[in-house]
Amino acid sequence: MLARSSVKTVLLCGCAILVLPVLSQVVSTQAGDMSPFASPAPVVPISAEAGSMAILPIDRTAQTSAQPAASVPVMPVTPQAASLGQSAMMPSPQDPKVLNVAPGENPFAPSAPPVAVPSAAPQAQMVSTGAKMLPAVLPPPAASAGENPFMSATPAPKSATDAAAAAQDPKVDDTALRYYASTRDLKRLGAELRRLKALYPNWEPPENLFDQAATVDEQPLWDMYAQGNYTGIRAELARLQTANPQWKPSADLLKKLSLAESRKVIDRAYGQGNWPQVISTAGQQPDLLVCGDMNTMWQVGEALAKTRDFNHSFELYKYILTRCDGTPERLATMQKASLLLPDVGIKSLLAFGRTLSDGKSEFVSIAFDGLRRRMGQAAAADQLAQRPADQDLQAFSTYVQSAQSADDAGLFGWYYYSQRQWQAASAWFLLATQYGSDPKNIEGLILAQRNLGKVGDAYALATQNMAKSDGIREQYIEMVASALTDKAPVLKVSGQDIATFRTAVFDAKSALGAQALGWKSLADSGAKDAAPLFAQSFEWDVTQGGVVGMAVVAARTREYTKLASLKAEYGKTYPELDNFKIYTRSRPVKTARVVPIKRPEHKKSLLAALFE
Repeated sequence: MLARSSVKTVLLCGCAILVLPVLSQVVSTQAGDMSPFASPAPVVPISAEAGSMAILPIDRTAQTSAQPAASVPVMPVTPQAASLGQSAMMPSPQDPKVLNVAPGENPFAPSAPPVAVPSAAPQAQMVSTGAKMLPAVLPPPAASAGENPFMSATPAPKSATDAAAAAQDPKVDDTALRYYASTRDLKRLGAELRRLKALYPNWEPPENLFDQAATVDEQPLWDMYAQGNYTGIRAELARLQTANPQWKPSADLLKKLSLAESRKVIDRAYGQGNWPQVISTAGQQPDLLVCGDMNTMWQVGEALAKTRDFNHSFELYKYILTRCDGTPERLATMQKASLLLPDVGIKSLLAFGRTLSDGKSEFVSIAFDGLRRRMGQAAAADQLAQRPADQDLQAFSTYVQSAQSADDAGLFGWYYYSQRQWQAASAWFLLATQYGSDPKNIEGLILAQRNLGKVGDAYALATQNMAKSDGIREQYIEMVASALTDKAPVLKVSGQDIATFRTAVFDAKSALGAQALGWKSLADSGAKDAAPLFAQSFEWDVTQGGVVGMAVVAARTREYTKLASLKAEYGKTYPELDNFKIYTRSRPVKTARVVPIKRPEHKKSLLAALFE
């Protein structure tokens, strides 16, 4: 039987290196003894092509009984020396120039050094690039999350003229003065005026001291803000200011409203893929680019990368990793960057990973995201996928077995399965089942075992685990169907096995399984028992086997009208129906017997006789 159509396979091209997981201990037992959690037994690796090598997981601890996989240290085999002729991916003319930089430095920065920012005033310079307003040089680290990454934490010193003006017009607290004016308490008002003049000789009392200030409750506006009704807030502000010309909304409300409106514009532009508008809006509202608004920074970073401005995209991701402390946000930032920036940028950003208590970097897993992507493309038979280098696969193998990552071990399995390296795929799938319980890895192990010719082991594994997923049950049905229909089946099944198979077929509504049962019944007991099975297969799915099976039953039971109907409807789709002939009974043609008509004789009259 062919492997499942959902699992795509590709042939090895040229003299590419095989990287097989050399497994010194893999389970290979008689049918019925195969288990994804059993203790491995030695197996001889398959021979590889000349000049190729294999990387397999290996268990150096001898075991005689099943033990939890977590307690068994698994170390990789060091590959033999071999050369890998792999051409480098040449950048297209539109690709930005990439510099060879130290970890943590921007490999996409212009070759010319940026304009230095004076240390006394580390103000971020904003450069305009069409619709983009972006920082030319990032400021020193900010104090805490929530600060603007593109604005200086220390304001620039004022000029002498500004200082003199500030001295002449000091900030005076006139709250009490205005209160006494509003209550018309002239005695206390005069005393407060004299006190303030004594403290600030150059200060002059405000001219609108006796103007009646309007009192407006902003709470309804804040309620509308909480609901996201920004358009309604603008309309209500216009109405209130028309009714109360002296009233001004609070600066806090106006600032938050402006940020919220810009954030909404960015969300809409991001959803539409309008990257220039995302960038320009963020440039007009730099206060949005803070650790407290992580989603907006992610959107802007993606927009910059999508417009191939890797320089500023790298700087934005770098800012997050150097200024923001949230562990989930930092990890998500690296994951997003790994999907957008070239590998050289990711390698540089990895330098900002913090060391965890176990001595490993918080980004150790993300370091292999690019390799995972290439392996996944190869497993999906992407002909344009770049084949991973052997040293990268070796490093990844070491990490997978150290981290005991079931997903990554399964990825190795599917990668080698796509390369038709069944031994390597089987070894990695087996390791994946020891690290985790994902049914997809058990399904991969069954497929690899079948391609290795170990149908008994595959059948036992599928029988034991078919309730875990539809994919495993499909593998089980395929193997038993082959055993029931092949002329020389490799797998022998008993009556009890067929009863179990029948239950699985009807649970899965498998047309293939129903056909197999139909052919078995046709051979054992005749067309009468096979007819409902082929009809059931036809009802679940119209396939060649089901249609041909119904035709065989119709021919044997001499239902020529039904056979003619099948040939008329499916004859062009399934040429096998041409082999069926339709017979009709010939009946003698009945001819009418010709009976001569006797006409009555007219008797001659006596008078006529006398005249003769």
